Amino acid sequence: MEEYAEKLKNAKINNVLGMFVLFFGIVILIAVIFTETTLGKQTNIIAGLILSGIGGAMMLKARQVLRQK
Repeated sequence: MEEYAEKLKNAKINNVLGMFVLFFGIVILIAVIFTETTLGKQTNIIAGLILSGIGGAMMLKARQVLRQK
């Protein structure tokens, strides 16, 4: 039972952390609009997509564990 409680606690933490990383990735994607150079735009797009992907995956995995109650 303690193992399940620990797994649930970790899933809640990962859900919140995933939301933060996803939000940060979206902010970086919005920053592309204000970037002047092509290299800067490419860098922001790649970084934003990577962070958004990681954050989204963390949230999906955490919510999958949370639904197993």
